[in-house]
Amino acid sequence: MGKLHYIIVLIVVLAIATLTYQLSTSIDQSAQLADPNLRHDPDYFLSNFKATMYDKSGAANYHMAAQHLDHFPDTKTIEMKQLSVEYIDKTKTTWKVTANKGTGYHKTEILDVSGNVKINKLTPDPDKSLLMETDTLHINFPAKLASTDAEVKIIGKNSTINAKGMDINLDDGTMTLRSEARGQYVP
Repeated sequence: MGKLHYIIVLIVVLAIATLTYQLSTSIDQSAQLADPNLRHDPDYFLSNFKATMYDKSGAANYHMAAQHLDHFPDTKTIEMKQLSVEYIDKTKTTWKVTANKGTGYHKTEILDVSGNVKINKLTPDPDKSLLMETDTLHINFPAKLASTDAEVKIIGKNSTINAKGMDINLDDGTMTLRSEARGQYVP
């Protein structure tokens, strides 16, 4: 029984070695087949950052801050958490947008923000200031436009308006409500 025992042990060891070799070559081949361009991993991140974006003439265009930012080279996007954006238009009105998260495209010239979006229109005359609340907002800084298809609530000093969809011209401060607008004015 001594020779039979050694032969069985030798067969088991050879079987384990063969399986180990096959497993290692399949892992190596799958690693070579993976396309690194398909990975969606951040190449850098920032915490508690503040940035100022400038226009072509060198003037400050808008300010941005966020609790956390990830940059993704595969999509050339940034993803932010707990962000704040301030834009000052030609009438000296400050538009301040806050949201839970946002995605920036085209070197952050276009932002899609979502989650508890608040848009504050802060004017030199506090009686004309507004607060707008919605779920999503698309901001295009080169076009100086902000828009949403979602429900929006606009709160002023003496009024409240609810609507579905809104467009804001960030340059002159005009707003267009798309549909289902209803409001309340209390003098």
